[in-house]
Amino acid sequence: MNRNRANLVWGIVLILFGSFYLLQTLGFVPELAPIVWGGIFAVTSLIFLVLYLMNGWQAWGWLFPTSIFAGLAIVLFLADRGAEGAWIGALFLASVGLPFWLAFAIDRKANWWALIPGWVFAVLTAVVLLSETVSGELIGSLVMFGIGLPFLAVYLLNRANWWALIPAAILCGLGVLLLFVNQAPETWIGAFVLLMISLPFLFVFVRVPKQWWAIIPGGIMLTLAIVTLLAGAVETESWGGRLLALVTFWGTAVPFIYLWLRREVYPTDWAKYPAAALLLLGVVAPFVEEVPGGMLAIVLILVGGWLLLDAARHPKLKG
Repeated sequence: MNRNRANLVWGIVLILFGSFYLLQTLGFVPELAPIVWGGIFAVTSLIFLVLYLMNGWQAWGWLFPTSIFAGLAIVLFLADRGAEGAWIGALFLASVGLPFWLAFAIDRKANWWALIPGWVFAVLTAVVLLSETVSGELIGSLVMFGIGLPFLAVYLLNRANWWALIPAAILCGLGVLLLFVNQAPETWIGAFVLLMISLPFLFVFVRVPKQWWAIIPGGIMLTLAIVTLLAGAVETESWGGRLLALVTFWGTAVPFIYLWLRREVYPTDWAKYPAAALLLLGVVAPFVEEVPGGMLAIVLILVGGWLLLDAARHPKLKG
């Protein structure tokens, strides 16, 4: 879209609407009937359609006012004829979302981003249509899937967009969760949410090894999912609580241990410090209630001293 031409057109449109509204506010122009406003919006939509055709099919920006003003005109015409129901609101939402789909269809490679708002408005349209006939859980699930699936499509269209897997998995996972929120135990729900957060990070690490950092949140969330499941199966008041503490710290240490073992491939020599601290906490935590109050502090001081000693023995090389 030519910027100067766009500014000129929008300037004229805004001045005309603003002047009309001012005259109406001052009482010089009477209130117009909905059918009249519908005609005004229809003509405005037609003007923008002509501008789109004049600028060529790649100038998809003109499609937004074309579709939106057309949607407003149709809604007002229907309202004047006495039509009512949620489908009228859904029709307007569809008119707002349509230009995004057209922009994507015109140039899929450059306008891949349009899938996301396009899907969002499509889902909102469906939600309005179904709001009076289906349960709230199904509506919520539809919203999550509707927002999550476009991110999956963004990844499938270009595998370099690996980041899109993270919101896709989380949102679609929440969509599945909402379908069973009233049937599944709370611990299963919590574990499922954590697992769905973990999996995209682990997939990114496996698919794009240079993104080695992804194994840290992926491994931690996977550990927390396992711990959440175990919490529902063991007695946390006795030995079960100690087992959970051990699994939590040692499981969290695993990704750091792995990264340290791969220090020749990745710049992760530093990973030995959180790994050692977490392994030590895993040993100490199950017995913390039976240890004198100052013992944990002493252990922390010793660990800190060891880290300082190690740093002094291996000074950083000057670049």
